[in-house]
Amino acid sequence: MYRVLRPLPLLFLVAAATAHAQGIHLRWGQCVADGGVRNISFACNTNTGSRTIMSSFVLGAPLAGARSVSGVIDVIAADLVLPEWWNYRFCRSGSISVNSFAAGPIACTNFMGACFSDGDFTAIQPGVPSANAERLEFTQLNCAPSTADDLLAGVEYLGPVLTINFNRTVGSPSCTGCGTGVCLILTQLQVGVSGGGLTLTNPAILPDGNVITWQGVGLSPGGVCQGATPTRRTLWGEVKALYR
Repeated sequence: MYRVLRPLPLLFLVAAATAHAQGIHLRWGQCVADGGVRNISFACNTNTGSRTIMSSFVLGAPLAGARSVSGVIDVIAADLVLPEWWNYRFCRSGSISVNSFAAGPIACTNFMGACFSDGDFTAIQPGVPSANAERLEFTQLNCAPSTADDLLAGVEYLGPVLTINFNRTVGSPSCTGCGTGVCLILTQLQVGVSGGGLTLTNPAILPDGNVITWQGVGLSPGGVCQGATPTRRTLWGEVKALYR
């Protein structure tokens, strides 16, 4: 006996057509919409210059009254301990900043704008969540802080923009470990609204669109970050499990 397939209800089709993938992005230099890259390499031969880390996000539904965006990045080194070059609490203190002006012209939407003293780090924790890691917690406010914006679904919005400089790479004093491979994992962005906020933890582009790398550290399918020596591997799944 043959079964006759009934057409899907119109309401279901409309809902499917208007659904948007919600999640977070991390790229070097530019937003996803601008072609931001997943990996950069540096010869570690100068103290001048810098690189920009761009976070962004996409909402699955509209959100009214957005006033700020806060985030958490875990730096995982391809070593058993965190290199001095990536220690922004001690050896290279002051070499990383929240800098909205570093974004430049972008295709993604910068609803917060750019102004001086609009963001900062709330915590820099070497050794968290492991000996070869460092947790960076940061926030950026709307410009001016008293304003709020209504955000739409399906739009790539710019989050906090971070800048790392090359200070203390060579010469004396200098910090060792610039050439060590590193994975930077954006574990969450929280869009702040009056009285609360929305926390985003999943990558908008699966499986690992929230991960960037330094010095060519490899990423395998499934979001495995090869940020460790052959005797130890740090997996994106292990880091994500810390937030459950």
